[in-house]
Amino acid sequence: MASAEQSVFTHGVASFEPTTSGVLLWTRLNGGREHAEWQLSSDPGMRDVVASGNAQTDHDRDHTVVIEIDGLEPATEYWYRFTCGGETSPLGRTLTLPGTGAERFTIATVCCSHYAIAPLGVYRAVAETEVDLVLHLGDYIYEDDGSNGPRGHEPPRMITSLDDYRRRIAQMRADPDTRALHQRHPMVTIWDDHDLADNAWRTGAKKHDDDEHGPWPDRVAAAAQARREWLPSRLRSPDQPLVTWRSTAIGDLAELLLLDTRYTGRDRQAGDDGSPDLDDPERSLLGDEQRTWLRERLADVDRPWAILASGVVVNEIELSWPPPLRWFNRMLPNGYAVLDGRILHDDQWDGYPAERDRLVRAVQDRAAHGGRTVILSGDVHSSWAFAGPCDPDTGQAVAVEMTTPAVSSAAMGRAHYPGIWRILDRAVNRLDHVRWADVTERGFGILELTRTAATSTWWFVHPYAEDPAADAVPAATFRTTVEEWPPRFEPVEPADPADGLRSTGDRRRASEPLPARPADLGRLRSRRRMRLAAEATAWTVVCLAPVALVAAIVRWRRNTGSGGRRPY
Repeated sequence: MASAEQSVFTHGVASFEPTTSGVLLWTRLNGGREHAEWQLSSDPGMRDVVASGNAQTDHDRDHTVVIEIDGLEPATEYWYRFTCGGETSPLGRTLTLPGTGAERFTIATVCCSHYAIAPLGVYRAVAETEVDLVLHLGDYIYEDDGSNGPRGHEPPRMITSLDDYRRRIAQMRADPDTRALHQRHPMVTIWDDHDLADNAWRTGAKKHDDDEHGPWPDRVAAAAQARREWLPSRLRSPDQPLVTWRSTAIGDLAELLLLDTRYTGRDRQAGDDGSPDLDDPERSLLGDEQRTWLRERLADVDRPWAILASGVVVNEIELSWPPPLRWFNRMLPNGYAVLDGRILHDDQWDGYPAERDRLVRAVQDRAAHGGRTVILSGDVHSSWAFAGPCDPDTGQAVAVEMTTPAVSSAAMGRAHYPGIWRILDRAVNRLDHVRWADVTERGFGILELTRTAATSTWWFVHPYAEDPAADAVPAATFRTTVEEWPPRFEPVEPADPADGLRSTGDRRRASEPLPARPADLGRLRSRRRMRLAAEATAWTVVCLAPVALVAAIVRWRRNTGSGGRRPY
């Protein structure tokens, strides 16, 4: 078999946007090839082929192939492959969504996969987990130059053009852990800022400069086109490629509402020049059209659950630390800033309180007619279980929220000075509506839905492990039920770590083995050991410096006498 670099199918295979009767199959043809054949079968031996055909592609589509298939059975596994130039792709596995009568559905949630920072072992662990669907909550790629990590980015600069975004996603998709994830599970995605540019909003981004990077609309259009080629979705309208919010029905069990909290309706972050004030009632995160659509979808209570996917955290994560000093901003976790004397993560819904109040009212209206809401979010590189957001008048929760940790980006509590995470961890766990939080670990989430309950489990994964699935640890599990109002998010006993991820289900697996771990894993482990040793040394110096100072003062006083003067 050809090596990954020489293979026609360097970037593997993938499936996206399943429905009860269909799915999108994907591959890319390396080496400028433009024609492929494909097959879909009901068995991994590819004996019972239920659909097949030919596909054409070209440079205008970056040689990606997207096959839209319909007429399939609900809640059914299928296997697929492509052939081109005498070569056969890896065997992919996908799964359609359930139809009427669905009793159970499991979603894995991931976010924030910064290729330059750490291996993508979390993806490998999810690939080894029995789930029905993977939901990527944003930051599938990072647009920076990669200089802050041990892995180089391709291209080695901040990306701004169509070719740049294509090459950056291609680098991510060539990674063996990413290929393993897509080979095993269907995926739906939403975007967040790093898929475009850091701290993006409707008309710009924090580090975007029109003179240096070109017009903002051109950059957004380039990012969106590359994303459609490599991460296809069922857009609401092909004529509106930047309108990415949409929904999909999970039988009569739930509706998955995929929001755009990054671009379409987002005002600039509060406190910046030209931005509406933080408490301006017109301040927008969603925009009028998306807000109206969301209210209509939440009002539909034909299904017990609405699963709301937000790229950024909905609940309040304001910190109640002591009054900030001049140097205090350097100590804050990434994303936090002092605004009007408050310590806010203003890129989250905390920076858009009027929008959150409008969402709370819509969720309350849904609840009044018997529907319940679970929110799934990411972005902040940490794990949170919220009983909220809350009614601002009564303080009662109207939903629960599960915030998923990062795949490979630096954890919130690890991004600055060693040891600061201990203070942060205590602070966030004291917030009334926070049922549990962790600010130091990477991993993923699992949401298991039944007709009566929604159960969230956070799994922590060591991305450098040889077998991340075997080393994964269930950190916390919380459950909410349809019957309870106001909703509660109560802890339950997590899974036994000894069981591991591989035994969490009994569904048959694809017979083809997954690709080996990345070739640079050993080098990355060595770099990590060196970095941890340097941090430990620095922390030891910081801790011992006061002791050394006191000892020096004592010696000086002894030498100079009690009056502070050196004796004659």
